[in-house]
Formats: sequence, structure tokens, C-alpha cells
Amino acid sequence: MGKENELTFLQKASIQWNSFRKFLWNSEEKTVLGRNGKSWAQISLFYLVFYACLAIFWAIMLIVFLQTITEDKPKWTSYIGTPGLYQIPQPEEKLNMIRFNMNNEKSYEKYTKPMRKLYDQYVENMANSNAVNCTDGGVRPDDRDTICEFDIEEAFGDGVCNPENDFGYKLGTPCIFIGLNRVWGWEPENYDKDDVPREIVDNGYMKNFITIGCEVYKDVSTQLNNTEISPKAGISFKYYPYLGAANDNYKNDYVSPLVAVRFSLFKKNTEVRLVCKSYAANITPGTGLFDTGFPSELRLDLTINTK
Repeated sequence: MGKENELTFLQKASIQWNSFRKFLWNSEEKTVLGRNGKSWAQISLFYLVFYACLAIFWAIMLIVFLQTITEDKPKWTSYIGTPGLYQIPQPEEKLNMIRFNMNNEKSYEKYTKPMRKLYDQYVENMANSNAVNCTDGGVRPDDRDTICEFDIEEAFGDGVCNPENDFGYKLGTPCIFIGLNRVWGWEPENYDKDDVPREIVDNGYMKNFITIGCEVYKDVSTQLNNTEISPKAGISFKYYPYLGAANDNYKNDYVSPLVAVRFSLFKKNTEVRLVCKSYAANITPGTGLFDTGFPSELRLDLTINTK
């Protein structure tokens, strides 16, 4: 008996549709979506004023912010105060490890390939850039917008660290490229005469150059025959400061100067841990907001296998 009075599905759907149509437009109360014309005018005016004020507020904030920045340099330059060292190639292993067989080209191809790619990029940049050939001696021109060219063929051409020699890997004396990370506005400084570190005095320290030195970690000197660094004096001061920011032409023409370090080990088939450091009077840790207490150095585990 109760089921006879229940509405069918179509009857329920018809009632709901009529209710929805009445919500969209109620001809009796003259309302749309439950609001009459006056109500719609009031809420529209409220949101118009609200979003207009919000847009004006953010426009003022943007104008104030833009007054605090310039196009020729970053707003903040103190996050990293001094540059750290980086190397090419950068092994994929978690530890900075280079391990290869000098008699097996495939074993060291993963190291020479990125070096060859970078070498070719530098040569191409040299041919297409507006950088100038600055004078020797490590002195930058007075015009701070001048970019001194870095000729990688001239810097490394006379040694083994070039593509023709597979960057020394096939000879069992592998090379790596070492550079300094770009820090805007940082300029290297010379040591005072009495403050030059002893470890670089005997290695031909020259003023107006950032010296790069490599040795066996923990001074196990019996495992390292010698290191050959090109250019021997290191990285010239003439490439600093780096001033690339919003100037795309400057960034396109500037290339980071490098040194090539060639390692020769007494012992083969043995892992040797090496450490390379950069030397200048103002390369000190902890001078920037996010700098750590670590010095500007890198460590490398090198194994040269012969079998």
C-alpha cells in the first residue's frame, strides 16, 4: 500500500528539474540564482572595490620592490662570498672518484667525453665572442665591462691535456679541468709579501694569479710522482670580477677561466686520494650568508689500472 504512493524516478527527476529552473529564474519573485537585481548590484560593487584595492596594493608593492633593484647587478651578492672549486669531468659516482684502465679506451671515455665537449665549446665561443685579448700579467683593463678572452687552445695546447692526447688518459697521466664558481663582483687579492703560504712559494707563485695546487691527501707524497698545471701560474686576475647579471651579451661572451691539472702516479692499480686547493689572499671560508667553514678545495679519488 505504501509503495503505491511512492514517486517514480521520472517524477522525482521532474520535481528536481523544476526546482532548479526556479532557482535559475524565479518569475514570481524576479530573482536570478536566488538574488534580485538590487542584491546582485550590491555584491558586484563589493567585489569590484575589493579586487580593485587588492590590485592597487600589489601594484604599489611591485613598484616599491622594483625601486630596490638594478638591472646591472643582483640584489643580494652576499649569499656566497667566495668561489669554490669545481672540476670537469664530474664523475657520476657519489664519491668524487675517477677509475679507469689506461689500456681500455671505453673505460675512460666517460671522462674524456665531457672534457672534449667543454673544450669544443670554449673553442667555438672564442671564435664568436666579443671578448678581447687582454695584456699579460694578470691585470684587468680599467673598463670593467671589458671581457678578457680565455683561449683554451693556447692555455693547454702545448701540454698533454688536449683532445689529441685523450687528455692524457691513454698515457696513464689523466687530466682534469679545474675552475672557480662564479661569484658576482668578487675580485681576488694578492697576498702580502710575508703571508704567502709556504706550499705555493716553491711552486712558482706569481702575483695577480690565483694559484692552484694539488697534492696527495694526508701528504702521502710517495704515491704521487708530480702534477703538471697549465697555465702554471694559475688563473689570472684579469678575468675578475664577474659582472654578468641582466646583461645577456656579457653572459654570452664570458667564459670561466680554467686550469688543466695532469696527474702522474708512482703506483698504478691503487686508489690514491688527491686534494686540490686554490690560493688567493681573500679566498676564505665563511664570508657569505650561506658559506660553510670548508676551504676552497676539492678532493678526488684516482685509480689508474693497467690490467
